[in-house]
Amino acid sequence: MTALSLLWGALAVWLLGSPAASAAPASPATCKVGSYLSDLYDIDPAEHTFSARLSLWSVCARKDEDPLPTASFSNANDPEKGEPTLTSEGGRFRDVMLLQGVFRQNWDVRAFPFDRHRIEVVVTALPDTDHFRFAPDDDNSAANPGIEPPGWRVTGFRLATAERHYPTNFGDPTLPRGAGSTHSRLLIRIDLARADPTVFWKLTGPLYLMLLIGTATFLLPSHSEELGMAERLDTLQSRLALLGGGLFVVMLNLQQVNTVVTSSTGLTLIDGLHLLTLGWVLVAVLGTVLSWRWTVRGGDPALAERLHHRGAFLGLVGYALVAAVMVGAAAAAG
Repeated sequence: MTALSLLWGALAVWLLGSPAASAAPASPATCKVGSYLSDLYDIDPAEHTFSARLSLWSVCARKDEDPLPTASFSNANDPEKGEPTLTSEGGRFRDVMLLQGVFRQNWDVRAFPFDRHRIEVVVTALPDTDHFRFAPDDDNSAANPGIEPPGWRVTGFRLATAERHYPTNFGDPTLPRGAGSTHSRLLIRIDLARADPTVFWKLTGPLYLMLLIGTATFLLPSHSEELGMAERLDTLQSRLALLGGGLFVVMLNLQQVNTVVTSSTGLTLIDGLHLLTLGWVLVAVLGTVLSWRWTVRGGDPALAERLHHRGAFLGLVGYALVAAVMVGAAAAAG
């Protein structure tokens, strides 16, 4: 019995002392990475891009862990990278690199001009997450307080980390075939808000002007006894011509708006206001045609004029209420 116990003890000591048993999976290297945003310019939601100039730095325990020389900038178009500057400070290695370029970004401008955006510069590490992971240096990262991109204001700046899985191992023979690979990402996030609300009135002003002129045509007197059938029909014909011109104004203004505000995710607030105005014009045209038929068939001109006044008032109030709800919803969502 004693000999058997000694045998089992010797076997346990051999197993525990073997390399296979003592080897533990190494934890991935971690470097603190921070950023200073020095400039932000050429913000172009229509082209889904923005331009930025920033500094990046990494602080690592070992020189060969530095991620900046091999990192990729996943949403950049031909980024301009400065030469890394590596120094040894406090027993750690610090690398500083300048970065400038045009970055791709998906923009949701449906709430324009009340839209707010979070744009990102994406830094992806070359080693997979089993070997390296980013740690954001939030304490030292910041944005230049003097940044003033035209029409915008910077409302926030922060760093975040994420992981991205790719359905390939990029030819790495140490990774299982078909399992893909996962890489650490540093997300440099910049929050933006519109700084020029007057652009809203510039884009919608023609709509409201046309609306007021169209409403005024329904308030003109048309049942005077001195007016004959021909004069009354001429009045209705002039109103139809003005409303037709209003349709042209709305469509032309919508085309101009599309050069300023382009959304790939649905209708914008400005699109909705144009469609609302088109609906009002079409209802006004329908009312004018019905009034024409009423006049030709000998209807009471005084009654027609009262209906015109009442319809103009209700149409203007209804338009204002619907437009106010649309603007309020967009402002709340933005």
